[in-house]
Amino acid sequence: MYEAPGRKALVETALDSFQAEILPDLSGDRKYIGLMIASALAIAVRELEADEETAPVRRVLDAFAALYGEDNVARSGEDALCRLDALSRDLARELREGVYDKDLTGSVKQVLTVLVEEKLKLSNPKFLAAREYSQPTPN
Repeated sequence: MYEAPGRKALVETALDSFQAEILPDLSGDRKYIGLMIASALAIAVRELEADEETAPVRRVLDAFAALYGEDNVARSGEDALCRLDALSRDLARELREGVYDKDLTGSVKQVLTVLVEEKLKLSNPKFLAAREYSQPTPN
């Protein structure tokens, strides 16, 4: 369907060229803006990689299935990404409405953990890899 180079290769080439040819010549505010652009392109590359493999989406949908049940997940949208969007909106609404206890344990905690981990894999994988974050301890 798509001719080479593919979307991922094009974004990778743009990122590499930007980092090698443009970013070194920037300073001050322009350097900061350049770094934001490079970061956005790197996120886009990771998102394209995630699109190529269904494992991250499947992992989140499996967590939702533990919370809502397989049938409800299957009925929540036409395809995996639609399901993910609908279920995420449902969970956000339920959290705002106080449907779950304040400790957010069990299946809810698992869904939130998987969602955060998968988002970090895209937006800031170094942070996730370093595991420099911790859960707050109950008082």
